[in-house]
Amino acid sequence: MKKVWGVGRNLLVFIVLLLIDVAAFVFFIDYALIVSVTTFVLGVIFALISLIGLKDNIAKIISGVSKGISTAQSKALTELRVPVLITTDHDEIVWYNPQFEEDIEDAASMVGKSIEKVFSTEFKEDIETNAKAEVSLSNKIFSVTDSDIEGGSMGMRIYYLFDITALKKISHEFERTRPVVALVAIDNLEEITKNARDSEIASFRGSIQQRIEKWFSSVNGICRKLSGDRYMIVMEDRSYQKLHAEKFNVLSEVRELKFGDSPATLSIGVGLGGASLVECEEMAKQSLDLALGRGGDQAVVTKPNNQHEFYGGVSGAVEKHNKVRARIIANTLKGLITSSSNVILMGHRFADLDSLGSCIALASAVSTLGRQAYIVMDKTKTMSASLLERADALGEQCNILSGDEVMPVIDKQTLLIVCDVHRPSFLDSPEVYEHCKNVVVIDHHRKAVDFINDAVVFYNETAVSSTCEMVTEMLQYMCPKSVGPFEAEALLSGVMLDSRNFVLNTGVRTFEAAAFLRNRGADPVTVKKMFAGSMEAYKLRADIVASAEVYHGDCAIAINETVNAHTRVASAQAADEMLGISKVLGSFVLYRYGSEISVSARSFGSMNVQVIMESLGGGGHRTMAAAQLSVDSFEEAVKLLKEAIDKYKKDLK
Repeated sequence: MKKVWGVGRNLLVFIVLLLIDVAAFVFFIDYALIVSVTTFVLGVIFALISLIGLKDNIAKIISGVSKGISTAQSKALTELRVPVLITTDHDEIVWYNPQFEEDIEDAASMVGKSIEKVFSTEFKEDIETNAKAEVSLSNKIFSVTDSDIEGGSMGMRIYYLFDITALKKISHEFERTRPVVALVAIDNLEEITKNARDSEIASFRGSIQQRIEKWFSSVNGICRKLSGDRYMIVMEDRSYQKLHAEKFNVLSEVRELKFGDSPATLSIGVGLGGASLVECEEMAKQSLDLALGRGGDQAVVTKPNNQHEFYGGVSGAVEKHNKVRARIIANTLKGLITSSSNVILMGHRFADLDSLGSCIALASAVSTLGRQAYIVMDKTKTMSASLLERADALGEQCNILSGDEVMPVIDKQTLLIVCDVHRPSFLDSPEVYEHCKNVVVIDHHRKAVDFINDAVVFYNETAVSSTCEMVTEMLQYMCPKSVGPFEAEALLSGVMLDSRNFVLNTGVRTFEAAAFLRNRGADPVTVKKMFAGSMEAYKLRADIVASAEVYHGDCAIAINETVNAHTRVASAQAADEMLGISKVLGSFVLYRYGSEISVSARSFGSMNVQVIMESLGGGGHRTMAAAQLSVDSFEEAVKLLKEAIDKYKKDLK
């Protein structure tokens, strides 16, 4: 067809020549005759050539279509009750059947146009990749398949259009009516109303229930109370989409309710996309457990294939004054230790004082209970060198081995206790974890999606200051005599590190744990000396703080380009110090480690740096988190960090 239109352009040239002839006659009278005759002759010759070419091209096209389609094929395609198109080797439409003209508006105008222009630019790619494509024409949806014309002389193709509009509507309606189950729990009702009268508790609980019912009243579903603090909601996906669009604003509405000075908070677990209501309920339970494990005051949505979405999480976890759970876990752990052949204790990579301190204290308890204890840690990659030096000075045998060295002692009765981490990828030796059948997790970080899900005991308390605080409470019930002066100092160093010297996440239980450790011989001055650094590290920390920029008025971002033995520790300490800058709520220090760029993030709690780091593939706690970025330059890393901060602030609105 391009040749046909080329002939048309030639005819246009002929018309232009005639116009030149007229102009010459009007403006150049003396030469009008000569010009007119010349242009007329040229025009006639050109027109004859163009007409001959047009005739030949039309004849070729007609001949090609005729040769490409036999009489039987032509009759079949014409009578076929499915829209059909035929294109040339240039993908230009040259023919369509009566059904196409009946189903598609302006069918005649499509002749001569490229099929990609009529359908879409992605049409050819889709049909070549998937052997079919979907297109929208005349307010209808068609599934398009194609085939070669056998024996065609012009590389022509046939396209069959099947109307799937009704099927699409049914499919869409099916998706919109899929079941969704949500479980809602009041996080802290018992804690904030512990000294209240029954009538006050009932009134406050009723206010919360009214907010939940008001939130849900705008959708079509069923809301039922399961117990005093829990509710179940069953709805269709179309109703959930409305709640999803509102980003679960019931979280903020309930947070406005306060009993005294303490706000109420909710945790919501949603399961959708399951094959049945039972499966959706199981997913909702997992979501609620994850929401509670991350500190509450948030909604977690679980989809098939373990996909999760998070909303909220702006409040800190509430400390539970009841130590019943700690006592139960301690008794359970004691039984697991005594029934095991040996015990391996392991923390996270680049173990800090909280990770190593809790492992050392538990190793002492294991030995007291008559079992051999091993601590897995890479001594060349640790942030707790001061504690190791203290152990050497006192002559303490901590029995610290690498992952490869501890492998031979692992058997079916070996118990692995994981401290200060709950993600397999963050363990000091993931291989040791994979070889151990019995696993116990003790951690205070907010629960991540990829948590250790096969643990015999998963003890996670996000409201406490540190894992060392949790271990201190357990040892008081499990084996208090195992805590000597060195173990007490190791535990106190972990508490002081993660609480920033008893500033963050500290409650009554934190000071009770510290008092127990002081009673067991911990010297605060000796512990404070563990945090001392060299002059070189101090200067590096000062340079990092001096280079900081303030982003959005409340985020301090600094880059540490120095790579030496102090890089990691100095960066973390600089992040702590930058919180002292006026109006700064969150601090971030970027530094290079190996081929990656790491981010150390800190806050006082009003900004949830864990959520920001999780969006970058990391994790941690509300006030202390980190991430590793696989990028080449600091500029690119800062760009990703700022995008994560922007997303966090946008989600809060």
